[in-house]
Amino acid sequence: MRKITKMTNDEAMKFLMKSNSYSNIDLPIYFNFQPILDNIFSKVNGKQVSDFYKNKKTNPPNKFEDINYKFLNNKDGKYAWRPFELIHPVLYIDLVQEICKSENWKIILKRFKDFQKNKKILCCSIPGESKSKKYDKKATILNWWNEYEQKSISLSLDYSYMGVTDISNCYSSIYTHSISWAIHSKEEAKKKENRKNLKLIGNYIDAMIQEMSFGQTNGIPQGSVIMDFIAEIVLGYADELLSIELANEKINDYCILRYRDDYRIFTNNTYNIDIILKKLSEVLSALNLKLNSQKTYVTDDIITDSIKKDKMKRIKSTMENDLNLQKQLLIIRNYGNEYPNCGSLTVLLTKFFHTKINTLTRRPHNIEQIISIIIDIMIRNPRTYSICIAILSKIFEYTSKSKKYGTIEKVLKKFKTIPNTDYLNIWLQRLTILDRRDIEYQTPLCKKIYTNNNIWNSDWLNFSIDETLIVDNEKLNSLTHIITGEEVDKFFTDY
Repeated sequence: MRKITKMTNDEAMKFLMKSNSYSNIDLPIYFNFQPILDNIFSKVNGKQVSDFYKNKKTNPPNKFEDINYKFLNNKDGKYAWRPFELIHPVLYIDLVQEICKSENWKIILKRFKDFQKNKKILCCSIPGESKSKKYDKKATILNWWNEYEQKSISLSLDYSYMGVTDISNCYSSIYTHSISWAIHSKEEAKKKENRKNLKLIGNYIDAMIQEMSFGQTNGIPQGSVIMDFIAEIVLGYADELLSIELANEKINDYCILRYRDDYRIFTNNTYNIDIILKKLSEVLSALNLKLNSQKTYVTDDIITDSIKKDKMKRIKSTMENDLNLQKQLLIIRNYGNEYPNCGSLTVLLTKFFHTKINTLTRRPHNIEQIISIIIDIMIRNPRTYSICIAILSKIFEYTSKSKKYGTIEKVLKKFKTIPNTDYLNIWLQRLTILDRRDIEYQTPLCKKIYTNNNIWNSDWLNFSIDETLIVDNEKLNSLTHIITGEEVDKFFTDY
């Protein structure tokens, strides 16, 4: 994977203007943002976004609450939520253009070099582009394994203890002013003459995030590469501040690996881990961030704890080939109950899809039970929606249409008890879209298929944008009832 910090400003611009950089949310293949990005870019290229405001004084974007398209994805099938946002494409393009201006890009890259001066604190999560034909997000997942987990195992030779922690609600807690502090230093950013100076790229990023967030200064949108990159700017700044604190404490025997908001702290005594965790907590607190105490622990079994517990269990377990489909699904379901909504569960389901479901040539036994188990997995593990829908699409080939849609009605009824099911609706629509477009899912993105509704508020713009461009009709018309592996296996790999 080629990291964005190794790119020129023009290369970074090209990378960030890709559809799957604009949105790294797993969506059906007929949603494609490249045409609308290209169309808008042809209109705004080289100009300031404020040139396109209807009224700069009375109606800038920050006066509108629904500039970005937002939806909540359930994290655990219960009460935990992860907000996703599709940034208004005009504001997205403007932000990309400004960041990738030659002079601004040089400033940002210099800061990343500063963040990385302390070789004892290693960032393993800089966004990047796949060097091969793999999807960028798939390459990112492999990067986690190669640079974070494998490196952790190697460090067991040098250190006896590992502290593990992460930041609570990182993206939704980032204080937008801290972006300018990270790029220009807190002292410079707070100078009276600099506070509203939009020529400072840090201030510009801060202002543009407020523009798309109803003027709020807490939180950045989640769901795009550019926001992952901005998060790395703030977290890299935290690394720099932590380095200073640890130098002052004369703590030298340590190594820290950070993957975005996840930390692994390696030392040869637990006292140093306690000091480092204390100093890290203080540094993050000054940036409006805090550690997750429930996920903080210290271990002396570095190799075992370097690999996520769910993945270690998956590595230890083997699926018995002579088991029928129902029994294999029950094993997967039990695994999901033990490690809810984990990445390894998706890996197991993906492997099951490719090796057992895609190869079906006749109606499986216990088909109703199989369908019930798959739906139960979905309810408990929202991360699995896309792959479970793909499995169902193949299973339904061996049932009547009335049975298929009777089951879907039951699914919709069952999910009525769970709030914020927009993401589920997006994938259910993929299952029904070929022969039941009359099912009117209320999720705004779903409505794009059968109405010309708007998902972004563009009332502040002095030109109209063609939102119909986000639906790729060529791919829509080439869909098959059975969802292919290519559609759902973009981001996961059996590593």
